[in-house]
Amino acid sequence: MLRGVVAPAPAGSAMASTDGKPGELSSEALAARAQAGDRASFDELVVRLRPSLRAFLARRLPREADADDLAQETFLRAYQHLDRYDPGRRFSTWLFTIGKNVAANHRVSERRREELAAPRPERAAAPAAHGGEDQLWRAARRALGDEAYRALWLRYAEDLSIAEIARELGRSVVATKVMLYRARRKLLQEET
Repeated sequence: MLRGVVAPAPAGSAMASTDGKPGELSSEALAARAQAGDRASFDELVVRLRPSLRAFLARRLPREADADDLAQETFLRAYQHLDRYDPGRRFSTWLFTIGKNVAANHRVSERRREELAAPRPERAAAPAAHGGEDQLWRAARRALGDEAYRALWLRYAEDLSIAEIARELGRSVVATKVMLYRARRKLLQEET
């Protein structure tokens, strides 16, 4: 070996840098230290990987402005689940996988918010327009509890899906289906 020339660290060693800077700890070595409780090592990972993570997320989001928030969310989740990281694998791959999932969840949430905020065709006036339907809703109001009536109203007057009703009521899809079934059955029994 020539004097004055530093040989690169072997690829699997703690000194091998994923950034290509000699003598700097690799992201994987920093992650292993962070797993052992070294907060400064995780802080260094954030400083080192934030720009590339932010760019990665910005390409996957409709609004680039959300990339900073989701990068923060990604690092938070990574820190909370650091015990699940396998030091035998690249840390950046693990982190970017978390980021990809955070971005996908964000897109789904945004889509749901847009759907809920979108104006629905006015259906509330329909029962009043038809005397028979208005009577039916009044009978349902008298016969059913508030939550069952609301579930029926959301299903048939507002035309929401079972899943949307379940979310609105804070129940499972199965519990919502059962509630709608029982409410319809009770109305049929009241009618006869």
